[in-house]
Amino acid sequence: MEVDDIKIKAINSCKVFKLSKERKINFDAVFENLALYGITLQVISDKEWLGVTEGHCDPNDFTISIPNKTYVAASKGKREALFTIFHEMGHILLGHKAILHHSQHQPTYKEDAEWQADLFASTILLEIGIERQYSFDFEV
Repeated sequence: MEVDDIKIKAINSCKVFKLSKERKINFDAVFENLALYGITLQVISDKEWLGVTEGHCDPNDFTISIPNKTYVAASKGKREALFTIFHEMGHILLGHKAILHHSQHQPTYKEDAEWQADLFASTILLEIGIERQYSFDFEV
């Protein structure tokens, strides 16, 4: 998937879920509203969470699983926790399938579902003002 396609899907997702830097965001309400679009956010107790990953997505049944501590932090607007949830949302909204990569060659970034989900999450964080876009001026 092309970079611009991923960014457009992330920006459109911001519009659908009413995410904007111009307004205060109630993340609890945003997470609850995922169900309106068929996405289940399953919060697992920290005791039960195995800690192998930050979050998990099952694109077959549109379920995102996260530990309670991540949900609580994301509800407070903490960057890393929001990144985790938006990353997992990216897998669903970009249409990723639950497959293993069977090849002797590493996937290109355009084929890499993890890279795509990272870009999706970063774009949303940029749109809502949590991530800053950095530019460097090397002219003297």
